[in-house]
Amino acid sequence: MTLRTYVIRRILIAIPTLIAISAITFTIIHLAPGGPFQVFLAMNPRTPGWQIELLRKRYGLDKPILVQYVIWLKMLFSGNLGFSFISGQPVKMMIGSRVINTLKLMITSEIIALITAIPLGVISAVKKNSIIDNFCRVTAFLGVSMPTFWFGLLLIYLFGLGVGPFPKLFPIFGASTIGKTFNSVWEKWADQLWHLALPALTLGLVRMAFITRLTRSSVLDVLNKDFVLTARMKGLKERVVIYKHVLRNALLPVVTTVGLSLGFLLSGAVLTETIFAWPGMGRLSVWCTFTRDYPVIMGITMVVALMVVIFNLITDISYAILDPRIRY
Repeated sequence: MTLRTYVIRRILIAIPTLIAISAITFTIIHLAPGGPFQVFLAMNPRTPGWQIELLRKRYGLDKPILVQYVIWLKMLFSGNLGFSFISGQPVKMMIGSRVINTLKLMITSEIIALITAIPLGVISAVKKNSIIDNFCRVTAFLGVSMPTFWFGLLLIYLFGLGVGPFPKLFPIFGASTIGKTFNSVWEKWADQLWHLALPALTLGLVRMAFITRLTRSSVLDVLNKDFVLTARMKGLKERVVIYKHVLRNALLPVVTTVGLSLGFLLSGAVLTETIFAWPGMGRLSVWCTFTRDYPVIMGITMVVALMVVIFNLITDISYAILDPRIRY
């Protein structure tokens, strides 16, 4: 099977999967207690009932759930995600302005995790039961056990507020300095990276602990294979054996788990974006959940589901790059 045929088949499989996700999400949010006008009523308690009923008819909320879903599905296939019940803005515009920030946070945190976790996992496996190995294992265990929101608050306390001997190094909210005029694009990017530091470290270091443990276990498993013994008997240098023969084979389960768990990284981004007031999809989804803004919730759900499908597809394609024996 060629790569093109494989990608087409995966896309065809993904379409009914995305439709099923949309149907389940649509049903759950409409059956949940409360509604999109609860906040409006709380702020305007003297609003007459006929006005609320008029708003319900305007947005089609007086129709059965199945009819509402069919109408929404037709809009989706036409490329229209609808309009927000609260702000009245197009959902595509609201998500489009925030999805870039979420991707920046996810990609940066994943880079931090990978460039630190894979070398630590390899060293820990090669130096099994040594002081370095024990330190890496304890650190990884603490990182896996540590809640993301708690670690984010700890970084804010230490490096954002500058408590005690720790210096105040990074801002603790937002994606850029409010009201600041930038003289060049590079200055603007530097300011964004400065604001990205703490959120990316929060997600990246917690994720690093998980990938370190996984890499160590995978490398230990490959070290006991016959082809590793053969490579050593040929007189190859230990560095060549580890990084050319062992690591390449050990990365397959790591790539699999990392690719499939990228969706869970989005759930961590929700907490991180809320803590650091990062203007991404996670923070938007929390706000829209509280206000029952159905069109925005559905739009975010579909974007996240599509991202997970794309990540899984990239993971499958990377198998053939790491191991030429794998074909589609």
